[in-house]
Amino acid sequence: MKKLLIAIVMLGVLSSCEKFLNVNPTDKAYEEDLLTDRSGFNAALAGVYETLNTDTLYGREMKYGFMESLVGSYNVTNSAHKYYRSFRYEYNYDEPKKMIDNIWARFYQCINQTNIILGNVGRIENDPYYNLVRGEAIGLRAFCHFQLLKLFGPSISSEGIEAKAIPYRTAVVYSATKFSSAAEAIALLEKDLSEARDLLEKDPIRSNARNANLNQFAYEPYNSLIDYRGIRMNYYAIVALQSMVAQWKGDLVNAGKYAEELITELKTTQSIRMALSSEIGSVGNTRMPMENIFALFSSRLGAKVSTVFAQADATTTGSTSPFLFPNYNWLRTNLYNSAVHGSLNDARLASWFVQPNTSYPWKLSKYLFDQTRLPSDVNYRPLYESKVIGLHTIYMIAAENYASSSPAKAMEYLNLVRNTRNITTDLALSSDMTTQKIKDLIFDEMRKENIGEGYLFTEYKRLFRPIDRATLVQAKNEIFRLPIPADELLYNPQN
Repeated sequence: MKKLLIAIVMLGVLSSCEKFLNVNPTDKAYEEDLLTDRSGFNAALAGVYETLNTDTLYGREMKYGFMESLVGSYNVTNSAHKYYRSFRYEYNYDEPKKMIDNIWARFYQCINQTNIILGNVGRIENDPYYNLVRGEAIGLRAFCHFQLLKLFGPSISSEGIEAKAIPYRTAVVYSATKFSSAAEAIALLEKDLSEARDLLEKDPIRSNARNANLNQFAYEPYNSLIDYRGIRMNYYAIVALQSMVAQWKGDLVNAGKYAEELITELKTTQSIRMALSSEIGSVGNTRMPMENIFALFSSRLGAKVSTVFAQADATTTGSTSPFLFPNYNWLRTNLYNSAVHGSLNDARLASWFVQPNTSYPWKLSKYLFDQTRLPSDVNYRPLYESKVIGLHTIYMIAAENYASSSPAKAMEYLNLVRNTRNITTDLALSSDMTTQKIKDLIFDEMRKENIGEGYLFTEYKRLFRPIDRATLVQAKNEIFRLPIPADELLYNPQN
């Protein structure tokens, strides 16, 4: 516990801007005291995951908060509401500006944490778990840079791959880091992910369940590296990121190749699998944790979401409260029950929205659960798990690639995931089914799946596609490229 506290204190002080990188010499002493054995590196990795789980990132804003407010999933009509300005893409107002600045700083904090780990990990080179520690740290560094690239970098479809993007930090430095172009950042991502994949070649998740605990021997200290690999930066998460980076680059062939590698292996191992339609409504399976390739666990998740979403029996409305309410009628009519691809049998429509009676507003119940169901109970532990990368996304990446090269295979994958969501009527590959029509169906399936996940905004950006809301929002660079914090531009000029 002492080492974990040191890790959090020491690693938490680092940020992205040069002015925040003037670390006191005593921090080096903390580093040297902590990072001496595997337990110290376990604690340091725990610090990275904890940072990712903060409210600024996947504890709220990168999930169901700020990022989701950008795609019109909620009705935000009250000008005093926290997300009113972000709902309107008015990024220069205080509230969205603060959230955007904090997202930038927190991701770079995570990157600095991983770079500290990587700068010292040679000390345990002879430890049997050295590859896991190094592989996870490199993978987490790549993941954070990828999120920054997607949010703050260019829309490659619109601005091109040579446009300026973000600084890619591969070491803890105390001077400005030149901004990379999107092409340069992607090349560094590919390098990091290739190395991480090699290091994680023997990841226990490839031969065990995603929620397995392999701490078998009581005489050995507990090793967090081999417990619940499905919520860590594991081998499958690395391959998924390789697929996602290739897709962001516009290389659908390689995106499909990596996705297919993952799908093929998981069909055999079943360590991560698609949900059965009958499972989705049961306790613990509402958000389909068996499909999570990379996730974050928080014992406070129930408390966190209760400050954002009103309970099912609450009568308060969006115009008079700080809560977020789904744009249910529009989503039901225009998406889930679309005449082209929709069905009222969709398990997501049935399980993720609730209205006890017509005098109550519709709620997004996807994240709500009885908080007396504790994470210490193995049956309820999945309730506290928050997806970051899911298997559904991998199937859709593969399908997008097949849309032009093998339309029948694209439709097969599309219908497969629809069937798991209790949509039993398959979409047919008709003579007028163009590549673009198939891609539109894939995109709408992604929209149904990712309500409240914070994922869709960057998908609209990748495709430079108008944002589907009650009033369509046209694709614009000033909407899709989040503004880089002024402090970063001051202390780290792009030129």
